[in-house]
Amino acid sequence: MLRIALLTVLLCACAKTATPRSLDELVIRDSTYVDPETLVPYTGRVFRTFEADQHRQQIQGVLADGTWDGELIVYHENGRVRYSGSFANGERCGPWLENRDAEPPKDIFFELKQDIESMGLYPECPS
Repeated sequence: MLRIALLTVLLCACAKTATPRSLDELVIRDSTYVDPETLVPYTGRVFRTFEADQHRQQIQGVLADGTWDGELIVYHENGRVRYSGSFANGERCGPWLENRDAEPPKDIFFELKQDIESMGLYPECPS
């Protein structure tokens, strides 16, 4: 039994460090991302690229058993972070930053003010 538990932990750890998989390769079943061939909930790093530029990532994140778990970053088309934060078991946790505007303000003071005003604080992420 201990061997099975250790093997499961090792496989999950390897999946999170393996080559990221495109979200477009997965399907959503009951709010869970699954492998379309096996219908097994996906665990590992994922991404999505912009439709107009397949070389630029729009989303970077991690799924565990098909739900968001860990850091998620979503970009505007110009490369500015649109929003970022963490998930634990599919729920937002810790600080989240949202930049609704694709272009930052010209003044650094207003940019910092906008960052502070747009920050969302969720329950602390588990260790």
